[in-house]
Amino acid sequence: MNLSGNTILITGGGSGIGLALAKVFIQLNNRVIICGRNLEKLKTAKQKFPSVEIIQCDVSDENSVETLVREIQENYPDLNFLVNNAGIMKMWNIQHETTNIQEQKAEILINFFGTVQLTQSLIPQLLKQKKSFVLNVSSALAFAPMSAAPIYNAMKAAIHSYSISVRQQLQNTSIKIFEVLPAAIETQMAADMEKIIGIEDSGPKMSPEKLAALIIRGLKNNAYEMRPGMANLLYHLHRFFPLLAQNMIRKQSDKILSKL
Repeated sequence: MNLSGNTILITGGGSGIGLALAKVFIQLNNRVIICGRNLEKLKTAKQKFPSVEIIQCDVSDENSVETLVREIQENYPDLNFLVNNAGIMKMWNIQHETTNIQEQKAEILINFFGTVQLTQSLIPQLLKQKKSFVLNVSSALAFAPMSAAPIYNAMKAAIHSYSISVRQQLQNTSIKIFEVLPAAIETQMAADMEKIIGIEDSGPKMSPEKLAALIIRGLKNNAYEMRPGMANLLYHLHRFFPLLAQNMIRKQSDKILSKL
C-alpha cells in the first residue's frame, strides 16, 4: 500500500501508540487528524507536531462519535485511512462487591462499540475513495487472556473477530482492513495501571515508537494481521502449548489480583 498522500484519522491520538503513529505518518507526508477525550493532550501533541489536526471526541459516547463523523464528512471528504486506537485497560477482581458495573460498561464502549460505530459510520465515505484502509489496534490478550483484565481481554477478542468479519465482507471493495495485536507497550496507561495496583514493573514492554515502525513495515507488506515482537511468540506458544502459555500469564495475573 502507498503510505504517503493519505488523509488519516487516529483515535486516541494524543499519546502512546496513537501519537507515535501520528508522528511517523506525518513524516511520510500524510495529512493526519488525531482525536481523543483529553483536549490538553491533543493541544500538547499539536505543539510537538504543528501540522497535525486535532478534534476532541469521546468514542464511548454515541453523540460525540456522530459529531466527529459529521466534521470528517464536511471538512475531510478525502479521508481514506481510519486508525481505531482509542482504548482503556482496567484490572478487576470480580469477587469484590465494590466492582463498578458502570466503569465496566464504559470499558466495553471505549474498547469495542466506539470502534464499531466509527467504522460503520465512515464506511460509506471510505468506499468512495479509490483506495482506503482501516487499522484496528487490538491486543495479544485477544488470544491469550489475562484473568485480571477480563473486560479488556473480551473486547480485544471482539475487535479481532470483528476485524476478520469486516475484512471478509469488504474484500472486493476499495477498503482494506488491517489489525495489529501487540503485547505489552510502554505507555502512560500501562504506567498508571502499575501505580494503581502497586506493582513497579509488570514485565518487559515495547516502546510505542518501535511498535509504530513495525506497523509501518507490516502495512508496506500488506500484512493484514500483525503480531509484533513478543505477541507473535505468545500467539504460537498459546497455539501449540496452551497450558504453558496460560500458566505463564496466570502467574502475572495472580500477582496483580493479589493487589486488588
